[in-house]
Amino acid sequence: MKKVKYVSDIQNEQTEVNDFFIVVKKGIFSSRNNTRYMSVGLRDKTGTIEGKIWDRVDELSTLFEKNDLVYVKSRARLYQQKPQLTITDIRRVAEGLPLEGIKEFYPSPEGGNGQFMETYRELVDGIKNPHVRSLFSALEKRKDMFEKFFLFPASVGVHHVYIGGLIEHSLSMARMGIHTATVVGGNRDVIIAGSLLHDIGKIEELELKGGFKYSDKGRLLGHIALGVMMLEGLIKEIEGFPQEIGDILTHIIVSHHGVEEWGSPKKPMCVEALIVHYLDNLDAKVMGVKEHMKENMENERWSEFHRLYESFFYKLPEG
Repeated sequence: MKKVKYVSDIQNEQTEVNDFFIVVKKGIFSSRNNTRYMSVGLRDKTGTIEGKIWDRVDELSTLFEKNDLVYVKSRARLYQQKPQLTITDIRRVAEGLPLEGIKEFYPSPEGGNGQFMETYRELVDGIKNPHVRSLFSALEKRKDMFEKFFLFPASVGVHHVYIGGLIEHSLSMARMGIHTATVVGGNRDVIIAGSLLHDIGKIEELELKGGFKYSDKGRLLGHIALGVMMLEGLIKEIEGFPQEIGDILTHIIVSHHGVEEWGSPKKPMCVEALIVHYLDNLDAKVMGVKEHMKENMENERWSEFHRLYESFFYKLPEG
């Protein structure tokens, strides 16, 4: 499998576009004259583009799902001054996508992943409690787990949807948590560890099959339950790990969504859990909006409508 044409290359009308993409949106609609059509959002590392299927809608809709890696046959056109694809054929790619191959379809963070390792090391080395620090020694021994922690996105469609998104989100929270603790108080080491580990279950909630998708285990258990199980596994490898610290870190994972309707079985019940919850919410929402604005602007100032947050967003000039 070799990708040749990227979204950023698609500019001219009537250009043939026959290539691989990740499906990020899929829906069947009716036009004003009651013609059924399918709208498909397609992504690669350079951006997203909308595709329309006008013929064989029912047949082609059975051949792929959202988050699949697909091969598309299409022709480009301009619609409302934006490139769009008219798709004649689209099919799921059955072969698996190696970790290196995923870099063709998801954007990478600015500056690359190396900066994350440096920040991670500074944060972990700054943890004073030897028991808390030993959790990360145990994590680093799990090579597959540790590699995924630095590779996986934080979600498949809401925020930090790019390679390294999970570690960037976790590091951002930990750094903000240190500053927050100096202002409002709280156990600094627990806030750092809770921030780094709050979403660790996502490396089992998601899997790489074509694109990033929810695993069967992820759908059945969710990243909160999986995170608790993974934390318990790490703690078991550490002799004499304090019960209280283990319980508090477990509580942070369990409560980090804040309320039951957002998926948390428990509300935050200590200062450290409150800090992690609010920083998680802040970082996820701000980055989700920034990612939306990056590719979905109506003009220089206003974004298109964000369906999840039910709002347009205004972009201030930099500086």
